[in-house]
Amino acid sequence: MQNKGVRQSMAWLHAWTGLVFGWLLFAIFLMGTSSYYRHQINLWMQPQLSQYQINQATAIQTASQYLERNAADAKSWYLKIANHEEPVNKIYWEKATGGYESRNLDANTGQELKLSATQGGDFFYNFHFQLYGMPVLIGRLMICIAAFIMLIALVSGIITHKKIFTDFFTLRTFKSQRSWLDFHNVSSVLALPFFLTITFTGLAIFFYLYLPWGMKKLYPDHPFQYFTEIRSINQNSEHLAAPIKTEMRSINTLLETVKQQWGDQALASIEVKNPNTDHANITFKQLEDRSITLNQAQITFDAHGKVLANTRNESAVATLNAGVYGLHMATFAQPVLRFAFFCSGILGCLMIASGLLLWSLKRQIQNKSQQFHFGYYLVDRLNIAAFIGLPIAMLSYLFANRFVHITETTPNYEIYTFFSAWGLSLLLAFLTKKQYLWKSQVFIFGLIALALPAYDFVYLINHRLISDLSSYWLFLRIDLFLFVCALFAVFIFRNIQPIQEKSAQKIKTKLAKNEVKA
Repeated sequence: MQNKGVRQSMAWLHAWTGLVFGWLLFAIFLMGTSSYYRHQINLWMQPQLSQYQINQATAIQTASQYLERNAADAKSWYLKIANHEEPVNKIYWEKATGGYESRNLDANTGQELKLSATQGGDFFYNFHFQLYGMPVLIGRLMICIAAFIMLIALVSGIITHKKIFTDFFTLRTFKSQRSWLDFHNVSSVLALPFFLTITFTGLAIFFYLYLPWGMKKLYPDHPFQYFTEIRSINQNSEHLAAPIKTEMRSINTLLETVKQQWGDQALASIEVKNPNTDHANITFKQLEDRSITLNQAQITFDAHGKVLANTRNESAVATLNAGVYGLHMATFAQPVLRFAFFCSGILGCLMIASGLLLWSLKRQIQNKSQQFHFGYYLVDRLNIAAFIGLPIAMLSYLFANRFVHITETTPNYEIYTFFSAWGLSLLLAFLTKKQYLWKSQVFIFGLIALALPAYDFVYLINHRLISDLSSYWLFLRIDLFLFVCALFAVFIFRNIQPIQEKSAQKIKTKLAKNEVKA
């Protein structure tokens, strides 16, 4: 009896925590899952970059020449070297007078690029861990609370369903609320390790937000000094004399030394501290990194070209910190494993959606009267706005990219389109009769998912951005996924009716039995 009471308590906790934070968790999971391919989305939304052929030696040469001309007296340089995923040099430097400057450069010519100011896939990435349009601290705290709730829901769900692993092998399709429960169980168990890992590591990354006292104790004046020390060893340079201007060994010369040690390996970045001084440190980092702990190979030189000792912080705490981040971001994952992470994220979205739909359906079945119930009405509409409306908004965001050009001085119409489409989905849900609720918005989603790749192909042809299948592949991989989404919408559109009808019949049967008993 005691165990039964515990399970009932856990079931109550599981149901209500999932209901209160379910829609936010769905948005976090969907946006985070999309972020696994944010670089590919970035290229899709900046199609002109597909025409660039990248040679990293040339890219490094042109970028270093630009920095020598325009930031010779800077305190530091940072060059994110162009590669096949991001074919643009991105440079940053700290000015001698304070503040920072950044530029995007053509990797071949070193000329400044006036790219579209689109946020691309980074919009989805930033949204999933700090939301959008609210203060960063508040947004991240809300995400942390939602992650705590997710962890509670996972643990309580495991305790509640004592036969959850047995039920994993049972899936009854299109059989009223039982189908939702079966699918909820299957999706939960199938990717349960992923859900637990991604939730816990997400909480661990932002530990300093909800457990700030340790950092305040150790770093009372500069709390963010922790993030500097966790990445690199403190050089204790306070006792050194002020840097003296001197001619520094050129980056191109040092690059030859790097190639001798690493061979023809792709590079991720070059960081220069105190450039053009006798205190200069030049660090080269490899692009390839298959370690969970973000342990990219690196070589550091002094101003005269002497190889210095590794400045990476390899303490246990630093390794754990890097491992948590790397595990959450799947930075180590190669294409097949990354796709598996993506599919697990989609399963997470389906798990949350099926749980909320199950809650709504069960409450309607248990309702003893056919009187209007605002709570059930609201949950149904919010379900639609979250599970269908949010994907519609994301596709609308991509669609807007093909119609508008965003600059630094113009409003970001892509993001405006995203929130407008999401809001219209919610409004439409409130105005639509229940029998048409799902089909209407699934139809809209499928129509956009089908129209977008077709229009994208026409757009690319008209702007002469593709010439063969190889040049089209950068866009085709996104377009193919959109086509799969359209097929999924067709499947739901055709099969949602049997579920609704059987659910309605079961509700009527339940009410009839209650009337007989009364």
